Amino acid sequence: MDVYIGNMSLSDVSLQASIEAYFAHMFGGMLRKMGCRIRPYEKEKGLTDKVLAQSLTILYNTFLGGRSKDDDVNKVISLFKKIETVPGRRPKVAIFGDLYARDNDVFNQDLIHDIEAYGGEVITTPFSEFAKLIASPYMRRWFREGEYMDVLVTKTLITLINQLDKSYYKIFNEVLGEPPLNTDIDYKKIYDTFHVTVQHYGESADNLIKISALMQHCPDLSLFVQTNPAFCCAGLVTEAMAARIEEYTGVPVVTLNYDGTGKNINSRVSPYIKFPRRKAPAGTAR
Repeated sequence: MDVYIGNMSLSDVSLQASIEAYFAHMFGGMLRKMGCRIRPYEKEKGLTDKVLAQSLTILYNTFLGGRSKDDDVNKVISLFKKIETVPGRRPKVAIFGDLYARDNDVFNQDLIHDIEAYGGEVITTPFSEFAKLIASPYMRRWFREGEYMDVLVTKTLITLINQLDKSYYKIFNEVLGEPPLNTDIDYKKIYDTFHVTVQHYGESADNLIKISALMQHCPDLSLFVQTNPAFCCAGLVTEAMAARIEEYTGVPVVTLNYDGTGKNINSRVSPYIKFPRRKAPAGTAR
């Protein structure tokens, strides 16, 4: 079995491959984001998941067959607009942590649906937005290490993508009704707060940037949920910072470590949603 060991951006394949990969992440992330926005308030239970399955098939064929992205995204939006909802407001729960644990519904025991069953509304971050969030410190470190080509390629891709994705954000916003996540974050200020330097890279440092961006985007967050595979080193480092993160944001942090035993890990989230609490943050997350 062959395993692809190139760049996650696919830039070693071609520029077009990088762009298509970005839009695949963006469209998939936006589908999940719209599902999380609508499903807790749907009139007909289960309809949102049906629409998500239909939409996934449509967009899969978009990339597979070279069909018009604009036409198919508009078709997806029209399906979501048909879902009737009831007024309501639930505590907002943001998920961060290990890339696989937070996004794989089997691995995390269907965490999103469990949070909704406990009475919360999930805030997710498409990987396309996450990648742009953490790009600046990575490029800074690459520049210091003399990896100038990586910096040039990444800057070129981000500049190009920022021009191409504006029209799609506008279409998705017909359902989401919110501005895109601000990815221009002052990472130096965040790093200083947690005594991290640009040489500290990886999941734990990336989590700090994502948390700060989410606080800007959703200042009314009620809970952060960190997802990890059991014994994950980066997860343990982030878990050790949980008290400081809560002090910084005023938002409680619950860590879920999935160990493969099948026990109900997600039940730990329930009390924090039923009895939400916020503290005055020690500083600002901006």
